[in-house]
Amino acid sequence: MVSAVTMGSSSSTPKGFNLIVGLFGILFSLGAVEIAVRSLVPLKGPKRWNDRPHGYFIPTSATNLQGESPQVKQVGAFRISVVGDSFTFAPHMQYQDTFVKKLEGFLNLDAGTRRVEVFNMGVSGASTADEVRLVDQALEIDSDLVILQITLNDAEPKLLTAAEKAALYDAPYLSSPIFTVWRSLGFVARRIHNTTTVNRYIDYHTKYFRDPVTFKRFDDALKMMKDRTKRKGVTLAAVLFPLFDFPINDRYPFKESHEIINGALRAHSVPALDLREAYRGIPPERLQVIPQKDSHPNEIAHRIAAERLLAFLGASELIPKEVLPQRVYRARRNLRDKRLDIGVFLRRSSTASQ
Repeated sequence: MVSAVTMGSSSSTPKGFNLIVGLFGILFSLGAVEIAVRSLVPLKGPKRWNDRPHGYFIPTSATNLQGESPQVKQVGAFRISVVGDSFTFAPHMQYQDTFVKKLEGFLNLDAGTRRVEVFNMGVSGASTADEVRLVDQALEIDSDLVILQITLNDAEPKLLTAAEKAALYDAPYLSSPIFTVWRSLGFVARRIHNTTTVNRYIDYHTKYFRDPVTFKRFDDALKMMKDRTKRKGVTLAAVLFPLFDFPINDRYPFKESHEIINGALRAHSVPALDLREAYRGIPPERLQVIPQKDSHPNEIAHRIAAERLLAFLGASELIPKEVLPQRVYRARRNLRDKRLDIGVFLRRSSTASQ
């Protein structure tokens, strides 16, 4: 007969057994996660391809990198100046591929009675307050129409330095050797950093339009532009670009900034085109000049902007009717295909951009 004492001692758990089992379970789980991460997440991303120009061609007559050299306006010509920042200047692109020059090409398809000149006056890093002087320059060259291009950081008080950008978005600690050895930990660290960076990016591109001080600086610049163009008898219009870092859909995070900017433009009676809806549903990488590295608009985005801007200017009667292209097709297959009435095209295209 086995005593109660003997039975109790034989079934008792050795001291520290639960702790050892628990630690083993944790290590096993971490090991499984590490194996999964190593299997599914490559240590290095795919080799990046590059479709940017090998060289940038500028006319010898040009006085700037925008490829422009304004001369005395020809008799009867209609002159448009586009004032803006890097979205107008267009880094990593041939100057002929900008929406400015695409628009000029569209407006001169049937140039026989009246020539249209469209000048690129975009300066990388310029804010709306900086661009007041560019509007003055546009007036000095006898422009008939000045178009202000707006980006969502145009209310910032000053251009961020490289050090300030690094403090906002960079994470030097992610290059630590521990994240190469312990890749699952590195994966988690990068996810946390990416979330933090996205939130900071959104905050940066919304806070200056919410802040009364920085918004007033933006609004005052609009007022000065409007007053100066009006005194010269010149029309001021605006085109607002979205940011291409996020899908443009119902979750696009900058709707409030668009609403604030459009409200300011209406308050100053500046006819404006908001391009946000023109890019709805298009994957951001399809529109970025260097996908996942530089989100400035690429040639596709510029071509879309030029088409919608043409329709907006025509529907709003901001340009002479005779300079509008008359031969418009829905598809480019056969000259005998049914053409679109230019008036119908203008209404459809301009409405689709609002």
